[in-house]
Amino acid sequence: MEQKRMPRLWLSILIVSVMATSTACSSSNTKDPKGTGDSTPTKGAPVKVVGLNCNATFDRKTPEEKHVHDILQEKTGADVNIVFSEAGQCVTKRNLMLSSGEQLEFAEMSITDAIQAYNDGVILSLNDLLDKYGPNLKKNVVPAAFEKVTYKNQILGIPIETPVITPNALQIRTDWLAKLNLSMPKTVDDYEKIMEAFKTGDPDGNGKADTYALSTGSGGRIDMLEYVFAPFFQPAATAWWKDSDGKIKPPELHPSYKDMMAKFVEWKKRGYIWPDMVLSTAPKQQELIAQNKAGTVAASFSGTIINAVEVLRKTVPDAQYVPVALEGKGINKLPAAPAATSAWVIFKKNASPEAVMKYFDYQATPEGSDLVYFGVEGENFTRGTNKLVEFVADDKTDLSKAKYYAKYKTVFINWPGSPVWPANTWVHQEYNLKRDQVHKLPRFDPIDAKVLYDTSKWKSFSKLTDLNTYWSEQKIKVFNGEIPVENWDSIVKKWLEIGGQQMIDDKNEQFAAAAK
Repeated sequence: MEQKRMPRLWLSILIVSVMATSTACSSSNTKDPKGTGDSTPTKGAPVKVVGLNCNATFDRKTPEEKHVHDILQEKTGADVNIVFSEAGQCVTKRNLMLSSGEQLEFAEMSITDAIQAYNDGVILSLNDLLDKYGPNLKKNVVPAAFEKVTYKNQILGIPIETPVITPNALQIRTDWLAKLNLSMPKTVDDYEKIMEAFKTGDPDGNGKADTYALSTGSGGRIDMLEYVFAPFFQPAATAWWKDSDGKIKPPELHPSYKDMMAKFVEWKKRGYIWPDMVLSTAPKQQELIAQNKAGTVAASFSGTIINAVEVLRKTVPDAQYVPVALEGKGINKLPAAPAATSAWVIFKKNASPEAVMKYFDYQATPEGSDLVYFGVEGENFTRGTNKLVEFVADDKTDLSKAKYYAKYKTVFINWPGSPVWPANTWVHQEYNLKRDQVHKLPRFDPIDAKVLYDTSKWKSFSKLTDLNTYWSEQKIKVFNGEIPVENWDSIVKKWLEIGGQQMIDDKNEQFAAAAK
């Protein structure tokens, strides 16, 4: 619900001229109808390019990774070197690499950050590069995703296609419902009865009152409660809503927000909500689920899977969380996610943007996509039942045992006719199941879904971090009972005074301009 952004560090980065090295555009003899032909080896000396990846689990340091690297180099002419960083340190690592002059050609960036970086002259427009070296990207990435990364007619990056349209949802332990002879709730009132039963009915069967009706997952706290429950309380869920004065406004300003917060406070007082939620981290939330203590979870679609039910099912094989949408006084639909929220950008300070684009484009073919995702077919993986990927490893269905996995993958395409997660592993298949389940829930497009905001142009830009911090601090205080929920109007009044009103005006100005 908060306007999130990263620190503005771009102006401190030394911009140097792009060093473009012309390489021959590859042609291909591939027969796959989705490709345009790019499997012929690229001639000339390979060009070293460096990218930053925020998922260090992909770095397995095996000989198989070197083999994939060498095939990529042969196919694209790019000597791809990936630098890894832990997710929480990735933005800092990126900024340090850029400001210190360390080689870095490409990295993932939120669309908001990409707009800011483009305005500051840090990243390239990809229009010409795509026209010359990106035929497969232009053909196979969905147009809606490219639209989300297009700013002032300039394509700022290769969009990462959103795999799930409604990513956050309330998930309920259906095996606990069955054990307590309860039905899936339809309304918020029904859900409260379920919460009481999960708290007092000993659903884990150990004779102790040690279960909790509600927790959050995916590292979320109060913000995740908002994402998941706002659809049942507010007219536009966590999206901005249009007031009677014709202006769009943040959800915290709608009267129903106070009603929702009052309900959270009530649930906390009744002991329904896990008391450690506010200070919890994703690992601790996963641990609570794995220990068979959480009846319902407000989380992303995947928040109950890895290290959670993945562990729990070893002792409770029938454990299952199923997403649900309740009926309340709100819109009763989940906000649809945009086709892309982030993209791989190419920096101006670059050894060869052409080589990077060829590397990106090769991944937009089925052949290249398989290579960067799973390695070499027959050596690193095979196709098993229903053409699902199985690893050539000690356990062919255990992703953690794979000797190569996704180290060089930067292009994410939801290939038509194929499962989004194509490996024959419990985790991948659970992802696909959850995706199907949340896609069946009712959803809506927010009123400003097609507007690409440039927050760096806002008069309130320098205050956005403080405004977000203020919201977060006050919400925690209200949730913990330090401030009465009845004081919410005073909290809103101060937020408006410290820059919130200017932020509303800034956003409405761009919203109105986009409608013309």
